[in-house]
Amino acid sequence: MTTLKDVARKAKVSLATASYVINGSDLISQPTKDKVLFAAKELGYRPNGNAKNLKKNKNEIIGLFLSGFTGPFFGELLEGIQDTVIEKGYEMVVCASDDKHRLLMERYVDGAIILNYHIKDELLNYLASDKFPIVVLDREIENPFIKQITLPNSLGVEHSVNHLVELGHKRIGFITGSEESYDGEMRLKGFKKTLSQRGLIYREIDLIRADFTETSGLLSMKTYLDEHEEYPTAFISANDEMAMGAIKAVQQKGLQVPDDIAFVGYDDIDLSKHFHPPLSTVRVQKKLWGITAAETLFKMLDKETGFEVEDIPIEFIPRSSSLKGGERDSG
Repeated sequence: MTTLKDVARKAKVSLATASYVINGSDLISQPTKDKVLFAAKELGYRPNGNAKNLKKNKNEIIGLFLSGFTGPFFGELLEGIQDTVIEKGYEMVVCASDDKHRLLMERYVDGAIILNYHIKDELLNYLASDKFPIVVLDREIENPFIKQITLPNSLGVEHSVNHLVELGHKRIGFITGSEESYDGEMRLKGFKKTLSQRGLIYREIDLIRADFTETSGLLSMKTYLDEHEEYPTAFISANDEMAMGAIKAVQQKGLQVPDDIAFVGYDDIDLSKHFHPPLSTVRVQKKLWGITAAETLFKMLDKETGFEVEDIPIEFIPRSSSLKGGERDSG
C-alpha cells in the first residue's frame, strides 16, 4: 500500500510538507502543491482516515459540499437531492465550509456533489475516480469521473435583457457577487454578450459587486446611488436577494420602482412574488436541479456510461418590478 512517505519521497519534499498539501493547507506554495498532488495521483495514494474504524468498501452515504447555507435558495435543491438519496436507500451528509472538508479528503462518503467554489479543481481531479465519482454544480471541468450539471445562466440573462430592451431601456446595470462564483460570472458574461447583440453599451461603472445577500444588495446599491448623479434605468441582478436589497436602497432614496429604476432578479425564490413590488425574475427549477444531480451521481456509482445529463429548464417571469403597466403576471 502506498504511504504518505512514498508520496513525499517521489515529490522530493518533506513528510510534513506532503501532509500539509494532502490536508489542504494554504501554507504551501502552488508549485509545491502541484508536485505533491501529481506524485500522489501517479502512485495511487488515497488518504485513509477510516482505516482504523475498519471502513467498509461502501458506506452508502452521499456527501453534499456547499460554500454555505445563507439564503433561501438551497432549500429546494437540498430537498431534491435528499428525496433521491432516500429513495436509493442511502444517507446524506451536508458539509458547509470554505475549507477542504476531511469527509471529502478521506472519502468517508461514496460520492460527492459539489456546490462550493472554495474547493479547487485540482483537488477534485485528484480525488475523482471510478470508485469515487463526483458531480459538480458550479464549474466546468474535464474529467471522466466528474459530471457537471450547470444552469443555463447565459440564456436566463438573455431573457432578462431582451425583456428590458423591449420595454425601452437603453442603459442597464448589473449586480453580481464575488468573481469566484461560477454562476455569477456566467450570468455577467451572458449579460455583456446580450447587450452587444442588442446594440447596447456595457458600462463597467454600472457593475455593482455585492455578496449575493439582501443586505449586501442594499448597502452596495446605496453606495452606488450616493456616488453617482445619473443611473441606469434598469438593473439585472445575478440573484433575487441582491435585487431585493437594491430595490430597498432605491426606495429609501425616494425613487420609484419600476418608474425610475426597473429591476430583474434571478432564481425565483418564494419571496420574489410577495415582495413589494413583486420581482421580475428567472425561475430556476431548483428541486429538479437537485434530483438531476443525485440521479447522475447514482448512475456513476452504478458504473453506467454514455448517458446524457438533462438540461435544467428555466423560465422568465415578468412582474411589477419591471413592468410599468398593462398585464402583470403574479406567478
